[in-house]
Amino acid sequence: MIPAILNTRDDLEKTLLSLLEPLQTHYVPDGLHLGYSGCSYSPRVARLEAWSRLLWGIAPLLAGGGTYPLLKQHREILIRCTNPESPYYWGTPGNKDQRLVEMAPLAFALLLAREWFWDPLTEREKENLYRWLSTIQYRELPRNNWHFFRILVCTAFRFLDLPIEKEAEEESFQILEQCYRGNGWYIDGTNATYDLYNPSGFHFYGLLYAKFFSEWVQRLPKQYRSLKGQTDAYMERARQFTERTQLFAPQYLAWFREDGSFVPFGRSLTYRFVAASFFSACAFAELSTLSMGVLKGVILRHLRYWFSRPILDSEGLLTIGYGYPNLVMAEQYNAPGSPYWGLKTFLILALPPHHPFWTAIEEPLPTLPEVTLQGPPGFIVSRTKEDVLVLNPGYYPGWESIHSSAKYGKFSYSARFGFCVSHGSYGLEKTGCDSMLVLSEGDGYWRERRQTHNVRYGDRWTASTWYPWPEVQIETLLISLGFWHVRIHRIKTLRPLQSVEGGFSVTRYLVTQGRIVDPEPAVNYVTDPPGVTVSFPWAASRIVELSPSQRIGENRKSIKPIHLPRSADLLYPEPNLNVLEPSVVVPVLKGTVEAGVTLWACAVRAGDSESTVHDSIPYLSCAPDGTLSLSYKSDLIPLPFFKGFLE
Repeated sequence: MIPAILNTRDDLEKTLLSLLEPLQTHYVPDGLHLGYSGCSYSPRVARLEAWSRLLWGIAPLLAGGGTYPLLKQHREILIRCTNPESPYYWGTPGNKDQRLVEMAPLAFALLLAREWFWDPLTEREKENLYRWLSTIQYRELPRNNWHFFRILVCTAFRFLDLPIEKEAEEESFQILEQCYRGNGWYIDGTNATYDLYNPSGFHFYGLLYAKFFSEWVQRLPKQYRSLKGQTDAYMERARQFTERTQLFAPQYLAWFREDGSFVPFGRSLTYRFVAASFFSACAFAELSTLSMGVLKGVILRHLRYWFSRPILDSEGLLTIGYGYPNLVMAEQYNAPGSPYWGLKTFLILALPPHHPFWTAIEEPLPTLPEVTLQGPPGFIVSRTKEDVLVLNPGYYPGWESIHSSAKYGKFSYSARFGFCVSHGSYGLEKTGCDSMLVLSEGDGYWRERRQTHNVRYGDRWTASTWYPWPEVQIETLLISLGFWHVRIHRIKTLRPLQSVEGGFSVTRYLVTQGRIVDPEPAVNYVTDPPGVTVSFPWAASRIVELSPSQRIGENRKSIKPIHLPRSADLLYPEPNLNVLEPSVVVPVLKGTVEAGVTLWACAVRAGDSESTVHDSIPYLSCAPDGTLSLSYKSDLIPLPFFKGFLE
């Protein structure tokens, strides 16, 4: 059972052991068998995955002085399955093979817990393990965070005085460098996007490399350590990885709420609390950018948040899903053991009890700005006492992961309200159109934002261009006002289209101490301007039309009334689309886009019920020459960046 209180090192160790204990009956000769749901690789590889991912927790547990009851059995699987003569051999990995991914936690275990996973092996067993791991040096890898897996393997080989293919290692360093975009931000793939792999992948592994390589250098005989050029390039990389993490750390901290929740965005959300692994790596590497008290606070609050949610099944196994068990939102590479990648956050168990991390007093988040531009990539992070929002210009992945449009293309992402994925594009209730503008030709099929172009951003705004059809161009501008954000779309089309724009989705019921609370929502429609608020005792969501009562003609000087204004409505998406809550409602605006150039604009807010319902709304006006101005309460928001937007 997960401890009711999670405050101390002992609490965290008990939590890890509580996660591992239900797995004891799932050991099979070639790994762990945790279920029958399918994925893009074979059941045998899925068993390897479940076995290997436990090492992210087991290795720190052992290194920090703890014990794992099934250590001998776990190690015997390693010996058996890396023996090419065994019927349970994991097989020789090919190019871009999932087995190459699972080498990362094994290399980590060899670095951190050598005396349990290397020293007890016979010479023949060590040779088998070395040969199996060595294949990563000769295989083609995706040009993304996978190259850190090769670097971790090579770093482990250094510690074990084993041969290394330095050309392969150097190739991986160069590809990782091509992923770096400045200001602490990497893209996950040289033609891909920004996402959670930046903190929990690139920076996490970079800090591991910096820490372990520095230890290796200190172990060298003094005469070799002093030879100029022997280690300079490697130490320079370690220094770079550390400096980049220092740049990134305060930016990433802004994505967390004081209650421990985090803004879900991008793929691999089923790893859940891996989001805090970045801070565990900062503590492990003794990074000074954030105090140990701040690190301790953000990690423990994040874990408390997750273990207050229904993420375990009746047996105590981690489930595929995010806020609850949910295969709908999963990617094609999510197997039953995939969620245990989140055990990376338990890296802090490698720190001894007297370490400053454990003796520090847990601190709250430091004071952070209400609105912050993080560029690159041009995210606008809005922090209020009610939520943390990220306005997103839109960067589409280099390969088509399931639900990519929902996980990368929505206008805004919320720590409190999550977002919806999609069952399909036919039928509005299946689209999960919260925080999105979807369009249809009237045939029942809906299209959303996917690839974007011409991304640009400023202090509190971000913008991009997208094409739901090749001949339909939409310029979208997002502006943060703190609690509110404003969306402005310039739509150019040769034919009329139906459009629906969604606000944030809000849960329709709560389960408190086993009791279901499901009151009828309070719904407030307004007509001037059109809008709707849906509220419950726990939260509310609101969307309001801001479009000026004019439409831009083909000639910019031709301003004429909008004949078909948008109307407000509520949409009830099908179950299990929202990543945080299984049943939600979304306030929407519906309208027809006529042929020509149309300007849509709206204001969106969600949060506590009372403040959301009664908050004053922003106001957008359009002068005859097309100049826009935005006012909120007593403030006039200048829009100089909007010049040319209507051309």
